[in-house]
Amino acid sequence: MKSLLNEKVSHNKFGAGTIVEVNSRKIKVKFSETKLPKIFGFPIAFEKFLVLADECLQGECHALALEKRRELDLKEKERLDEIARIAEEKRQEHLEAMKLKRRASAKRAASARKK
Repeated sequence: MKSLLNEKVSHNKFGAGTIVEVNSRKIKVKFSETKLPKIFGFPIAFEKFLVLADECLQGECHALALEKRRELDLKEKERLDEIARIAEEKRQEHLEAMKLKRRASAKRAASARKK
């Protein structure tokens, strides 16, 4: 993909702008209506917020955004699965502890009845 530096973009709220800085995670866009450049996540910004004037480049960026979204969704699913697994382990530990407590209580009660 060619460099996005100095490419023209549009944004629903900020209007027309020019990309003034690009790195692997962020892009800065200077809009005519704002004093300071706005910072966007790259390539996710091209999923909904920014549209490049160059349609070919927009297609490439949108495809990158969709790929990144799939990665993020997969990581989020893995994170939620891990949380659910840990919660289930804790629930099982709690149930086991309650069983042991009931058994100990039952033993004490049985021993007290024998006396």
